[in-house]
Amino acid sequence: MQDGPVVQQRLRILFLGKRFYTNKDALRERFGRIYQLPWHWAGDGHDVRLLLVDYHTRESVRLRDGGLDVHSVPFASGAAPAAVASACFRFRPQLVVASGDCYLGLLAWQVALLSRARFVFDIYDKYDEFPAYRTPPGLDLFAFLRGRAASRFYASRTLRSALADEVDPKSLLVPNGVDATRFVPLDLQACRARLQLPADSQLVGYFGSMEPVRGVRDLVDAVGQLRRRGAKLKLLVCGKDHAEVDLTQDWTIYRGLVPHDEIPHYVNACDVVALPYRQSALLDNSSSCKIAEYIACGRPLVSTRTPNFLENFGAQAGALGEALCAPDDPQDLARAIGWQLREKRTVAANPDWDWAAIARAALRGAMGWAAPRGQTASAS
Repeated sequence: MQDGPVVQQRLRILFLGKRFYTNKDALRERFGRIYQLPWHWAGDGHDVRLLLVDYHTRESVRLRDGGLDVHSVPFASGAAPAAVASACFRFRPQLVVASGDCYLGLLAWQVALLSRARFVFDIYDKYDEFPAYRTPPGLDLFAFLRGRAASRFYASRTLRSALADEVDPKSLLVPNGVDATRFVPLDLQACRARLQLPADSQLVGYFGSMEPVRGVRDLVDAVGQLRRRGAKLKLLVCGKDHAEVDLTQDWTIYRGLVPHDEIPHYVNACDVVALPYRQSALLDNSSSCKIAEYIACGRPLVSTRTPNFLENFGAQAGALGEALCAPDDPQDLARAIGWQLREKRTVAANPDWDWAAIARAALRGAMGWAAPRGQTASAS
């Protein structure tokens, strides 16, 4: 994907998102699409305000990051309505984007109506599968918002296929990108020394959430099987723990939640990184940020055959061979890990994963701007 024109028309853009999602802090860690899309639009010369709604703390933060005006407000306070009112009546956005859940989508749609702005619904997950999702009787809020959006961004090919006509110009594939300045190949032993990890063991790594559908319990079982066969192997895990996942074995190194800036060093410290997802309505329709990050670091990868990986990273999945395994099958996962420890097969990152290019293509598509010759208007 090549860069398009930086500014075809200078826009006032309001972006509403969740401050905390996937156990990351979008504000402090400049994490994911909720931060990266508006940050790159601001860098391209647009007047952009990022309004983050904080469901977890009572901290209120106002800052400017380059050209991006960022305001994080706690949900449980009077600050949130005031911030929304200010954005609506003083800023007068021309484009309002919501990302995070249906409640933010509903708020953004109302702001767009009052501002006579275009409403874009950024759908990075199947929001009606979220545990907290509630909708009034007789109303499918998720469908309601999709129907009223001038454009819809889908992070996952599977989700777009399930919910939209793929040739619909209003339904744009806007994948999760990767920060190519941080997620790069690094020396394995240097990373281990930095993180005080054992230099003489093989390490299998997993970094992220640990709900049962993530398959981390299967990964613990698989590594245990390999150790019982004589492998000098340890499991390295970072992320929010879960009661159903036992990480107390003497061969498990659990570091808890670590800053996102440190994740490249943890990934590069591993002989193999694993994506042990099981199948579920939520995960099958997602596109996990960690996949592109793993691949960009150039480490051997093992993954289960789930749509989250197969549909969004088809070329890489096709190149992995025996490193793919059945979901919810610790024995097959152990086989795949053993194969990768021997073969050390890596797959190539895609240059289209650059956040700047993704952001520009998404904005072109949302506004109906013509793409440069030879390119499409969507981030496909």
